[in-house]
Amino acid sequence: MSISLIPDSAPFTPEQRAWLNGFLAGWIGLDGSGSPPVGHDSATAIPVPPTPLPEAEDFPWHDPAIPMAERQAMAEGKPLERRLMASMAQLDCGACGYLCKTYAEAIAAGEESSLTLCSPGGAETSKALKRILKEARTGPTNGNAPAASARNGHAPATPAGWSRRNPYPARIIRSVNLNGPGSDKKTHHVELDLGDSGLEYAPGDSLGVYPTNCPDLVSEVLAALRRSGDEPVAGPDGEVPLREALTRHRCLSRPGEELIATLAGSATDYGEAATLRSLIDDDGPLVGLDVLDLLREFPSARPEAADFAAALVGLAPRLYSISSSPRRHPGQVHLTVGRVGWDHGGRIRKGVASTMLADRLTPGEEVRVFVQASHGFAPPADPSAPMIMIGPGTGIAPFRAFLQDRAAVGATGRNWLFFGDRRRATDFLYEEELTDALRTGLLTRLDLAFSRDGDRKLYVQDLMEEASAELFRWLEEGASVYVCGDAKRMAADVDAALHGIVRREGGMDDEHARNYVRKMLVTGKYARDVY
Repeated sequence: MSISLIPDSAPFTPEQRAWLNGFLAGWIGLDGSGSPPVGHDSATAIPVPPTPLPEAEDFPWHDPAIPMAERQAMAEGKPLERRLMASMAQLDCGACGYLCKTYAEAIAAGEESSLTLCSPGGAETSKALKRILKEARTGPTNGNAPAASARNGHAPATPAGWSRRNPYPARIIRSVNLNGPGSDKKTHHVELDLGDSGLEYAPGDSLGVYPTNCPDLVSEVLAALRRSGDEPVAGPDGEVPLREALTRHRCLSRPGEELIATLAGSATDYGEAATLRSLIDDDGPLVGLDVLDLLREFPSARPEAADFAAALVGLAPRLYSISSSPRRHPGQVHLTVGRVGWDHGGRIRKGVASTMLADRLTPGEEVRVFVQASHGFAPPADPSAPMIMIGPGTGIAPFRAFLQDRAAVGATGRNWLFFGDRRRATDFLYEEELTDALRTGLLTRLDLAFSRDGDRKLYVQDLMEEASAELFRWLEEGASVYVCGDAKRMAADVDAALHGIVRREGGMDDEHARNYVRKMLVTGKYARDVY
């Protein structure tokens, strides 16, 4: 019997995948013997290639449960790209447009200049990447210097079809707020028309969205810069007015070292120039500051328009979990977008993509998009297999797609959803759809946690604990567990709850419980789409 534990999307050669399948099958007892493969040629053994995996392909740090300090220690003495990889979040979430391994390799090769793309890793990862590069002295010492292969006239040819480098201009069909009156949140259901693009996606995939900056923010930056916006500057495909570059192409939320150096070089006040230069090696004071903050803080620093635009980081796409199944909505793609906005120093700051989708785009307008395939985050291949979905807030998005897809193919597997938000009356996203799914039997069980409704705050991990015996029975019956949402808090709390349930209900010690959950990860029965 042929057994495949490593998904085809995993970044291995066919020979490496075969070796890993053989090793892991033996390790977890799936080859029928309960013993690890030893290279014998019996009929039941999965063939082992004549050459073992290269040492460089052994990534013991590629485990999100291991603290960063330990991961970095494991990578000590390895090549630069491996030490960079050990500083990533190890989730292969795709939010950066890469896998952890390929993002690290792109940075080391100078093909990727931004060190802030790892959303789950956040500031901890970006600071570690900067430190490693500086120590190695083999690549850019900051996250914003132009990469030679991509920005100095040697950009790779645009691939055929629609992609990250060649996004499709999708038309907005509708955008509606899912929250009720009185909610302190704003979550939009956004529907996009894919037209005749030929773009294909599957449940679990993400949609990359290229945002535009808020026109009001662009005007404020131009006023602070004392420029009209008509000045010609370099754009991706030739010369464009400065206003267009700031609106469509350059990031105004993350000031990088190249911008700081450019401001320092143009500052006419000696003290301001010295302070700006000191910021290059000090990440602390930059936390939370955007480009407008810097211009207002250092009024004597006013570079030429072309220099200013060139020093800004490129405006990167944002990834959103797709919340529709193409079987249910052919030719469309749906998103569930939480609008982001906050007060910073008395100034209202806005999430660039979320406010574009929720506030500024209207039906008929276009937005540039591409499909980002998932890495193992998909409904069970077996339509009769049970699945447990844990997705509070906008984490519901992929599970709406999962349920639509299972209904469309007539899957018989049981489906259990844990959903939570702040208040049931105003924040029960897709309430009608979910309650109808429960009524028709598409959902076997729906557990709800609304944290602000009761005397104590209740979260999805609390509901897991309350249903621990039933949840463990589902695991023993082959259920897959999927988690979508915040990486640092919710997903970490859910992971701790899952380990505790396995330990308690399975009568295991800590080590056996960890191995049980790790086996779920290896076999794809525990998958996370977190950010």
